[in-house]
Amino acid sequence: MSTKVQVAVREVLETIPLVMRALRAELRHMEYALSPVHFRLLHILAERPHNLSELAEKQRVSRPTMSNSISTLVERGWVKRVRDPNDRRMVLIELTPAGREMLGELRRQAEERVTELLAPLSPAECDRLVAGLAVLRTALSRVAGDTECAGPPTVVHLSEEGND
Repeated sequence: MSTKVQVAVREVLETIPLVMRALRAELRHMEYALSPVHFRLLHILAERPHNLSELAEKQRVSRPTMSNSISTLVERGWVKRVRDPNDRRMVLIELTPAGREMLGELRRQAEERVTELLAPLSPAECDRLVAGLAVLRTALSRVAGDTECAGPPTVVHLSEEGND
């Protein structure tokens, strides 16, 4: 492994816990104490309904563990269990309108907080950060087999928007 890769690995392993701590802290300040796991589930279900096995596999947890997480989200009214119209024996988990609203609020609050944290960055630093995160997203999604995150994000160069 090259020295540059080793430096990148160390940076990633030091940065990700900081990001997760900031996210957890933000989620704790919400009206409902929400775990990052629940946030991720709401995000996954915003794309389309999934069955319990799919969700457990995506989160790399057991079905009973996933069932407990889903029960919490059902109790809060953010998801519901519905019969699959193509296979009445199958139960799908889908986001409710309240769940979509909560996810939108979570994203808004998280974006506000991260905006505050990144505000001191220059436009050039923001461009480098976005480019680096795109590379990281692609590399990690390939390894994790997480196709929903594999697509390239839209890259906006701040200097093109006149925000330099």
